[in-house]
Amino acid sequence: MIGLSTFEEVIGSHNKALECRPDDYRSWYRRGNKLRIMGKYYDAVASYEKAIERQPGDYRAWYQRGNALDDLGRYEEAIASYNEALNLYAKDYWVWYWRGHSLRKSERFAEAIDSFNQALELKPNDYWACYNCGHVLRELQRFEEAIASYDRAMTIRENDYWCWYWRGDCLRHLGRDKEAIASYNKALRTKPCDFWCWLRRGDALRCLGRYESAIASYNKALEAQPKDASALYYKACCCAKLRKVELAVESLGRAIDLYPKKYLNLAQTDAYFDPIRGYQEFEALLQ
Repeated sequence: MIGLSTFEEVIGSHNKALECRPDDYRSWYRRGNKLRIMGKYYDAVASYEKAIERQPGDYRAWYQRGNALDDLGRYEEAIASYNEALNLYAKDYWVWYWRGHSLRKSERFAEAIDSFNQALELKPNDYWACYNCGHVLRELQRFEEAIASYDRAMTIRENDYWCWYWRGDCLRHLGRDKEAIASYNKALRTKPCDFWCWLRRGDALRCLGRYESAIASYNKALEAQPKDASALYYKACCCAKLRKVELAVESLGRAIDLYPKKYLNLAQTDAYFDPIRGYQEFEALLQ
């Protein structure tokens, strides 16, 4: 692993070279690359701009300038820089990919999808473009297309946790809870202690009326995050449906302790608790 001091020395060497040859495009470009690796993104942008002044027709400096601007969260400027790179050379996968990333961050979702698709034309079996295209489609609530994109990504990485997880999320939005559970199960084979997957799996099981299984899933979520109020609340809902009064009151009480106003108000009217209304323990909790 190259240490920071080594990069400082390299930057120093570039600076000395530029004192002698200030119009050397390559030194400005390489200096920008080193500065970006060091996390000095403002300085990297300035260095790439010096390179562009001297060699405006080299798409790589525009591309790397876009990357440094993306690192700074200046996404619109990054997109403009990637566009300049593509005007010079339109067959670089990475320019299309990172342009898609900046477009997504700018919430220009339709353009982001187009950019990822352009990347995939150049590199059809790239996991990252498929995966991120799925994300953008999900944000546009184009869930069927998002699932197809995640499925395509998983032809490249079969056991990818995040693809299975987000695929499950899309299936839930479509009301396909049984398929969502199968997708969450696949995700949990790869990452068996993940809080979010157990929580969402519990939600799907609850919506199907499979309350015992949902409780088991919420318990797994609570092993990972014992103080998560939503897991506690929905576990209480399932317990109430099964008339497990003591367990329902215990879990609901813990959720209320964490967020009193939210969960106390919810429990007053939530139909999940109708089977135990009138029980002394439950009514005392709502006082």
